[in-house]
Amino acid sequence: MESLFPGLSTMENWHPVFVHIPVVLLPLALMAQAVATWWKDEECRRMGLWLLWLGALGAVASTITGKLAEEEVFVPEAAWEVIELHETLMFVTTGLAVALALATLFLRKRMTRKLQVWLVAGLLALNAVLVVGADRGGQLVYGYGVSVQAEQAGERD
Repeated sequence: MESLFPGLSTMENWHPVFVHIPVVLLPLALMAQAVATWWKDEECRRMGLWLLWLGALGAVASTITGKLAEEEVFVPEAAWEVIELHETLMFVTTGLAVALALATLFLRKRMTRKLQVWLVAGLLALNAVLVVGADRGGQLVYGYGVSVQAEQAGERD
């Protein structure tokens, strides 16, 4: 397995595997719902709902693996403030994603145009928080070297 996936075998935790799911699916859900609302396209609406539901599940997995990762990785002292902000933003993102996913799951058969507009607004807000939170995650990895190879931890002290 190590020769087939050398990158995975050197990872300290599973968080990086899951973070890309909501980062991809939630903006796609916004785009699909915006198109569905603008052009009254039922297929786009259904696709957007599925993207939201799957993105919300990915966000939950990312949040869980992120909390586990926080306990397992070397974190330079200067990065703790960024970690706390990243964690808060991603908790908000996950909460919004789950709330929108549950609301649409129960309201999908009664989705009026007004509800679709509110969904697009909610997805806009969710994606705004997602982008800032994901940026802070990138800052942790690329700016502070969090979880970039355990062998380098001593060099960063």
